[in-house]
Amino acid sequence: MFTGIGLIAFCCIFGAGLVGFVLGNLLPQAQRGEATQKAVQTTMNVVAILSALVLGLLIASGKTSFDTRSREIEQFAANLTLLDRELAHFGQEAAELRAKLRSYTARKIATTWPQDRGLAPVLHDPQAVQLLDDIEMRLRAASPPSQAQQAGGTSALQLVGELKSTSRLLTVQQSARTPRPFLVVVIFWLSMLFVSYAIFAPLNATVIGAMFICAVSVSTAVNLTFDMDQPFSGFIRVSPAPMQQALADMQD
Repeated sequence: MFTGIGLIAFCCIFGAGLVGFVLGNLLPQAQRGEATQKAVQTTMNVVAILSALVLGLLIASGKTSFDTRSREIEQFAANLTLLDRELAHFGQEAAELRAKLRSYTARKIATTWPQDRGLAPVLHDPQAVQLLDDIEMRLRAASPPSQAQQAGGTSALQLVGELKSTSRLLTVQQSARTPRPFLVVVIFWLSMLFVSYAIFAPLNATVIGAMFICAVSVSTAVNLTFDMDQPFSGFIRVSPAPMQQALADMQD
């Protein structure tokens, strides 16, 4: 359920609640009255609103980034299929190029979505880049006899350029992450909220259970934000299905 930052968030938030119970027992009775409780809760409501706004923005930003990567993979897979069809129009002369394209596609799937989840995805693979460069060089050097094949060669070169552009874009985006200070601040705010609630709460199993469920819920939200920043290696990953379908179409 939790990967890294989510587990840290849960320990901090739920641990802060337990600290709040301890502090509540240490405070003098005069500082635990109804008036004090209302004043503290009113003040912490501002923190609660800020926490909800920032956490909501982080989740929305992460989801937008995740959806963008998904669309880029779908476009990448579509361009691979279109390039294979363009090469097929050249007949047997392009058999070697189509074989290279299949090898390129298979390698991109293997390196971007490794079967072992313990391995980090590799979006910039020199061997895959070399395969695509070879295809491009062969297309540039080719001299199609007919006008239709010349148009097909131009279209194929354009598709290769788009594949290179998208591949590079995905590589650059891999380092674009949500600033970690945002997550640290949100976790701190949520921890302070739990401290303020626990100070005035009765210590019983029902209250502890409710705080546990709440801590799990908000920590899961923090974890989702972190996971969507890593669309190819997190708990929630961009689907490799479009790329796998493109590879399957090349076998036809």
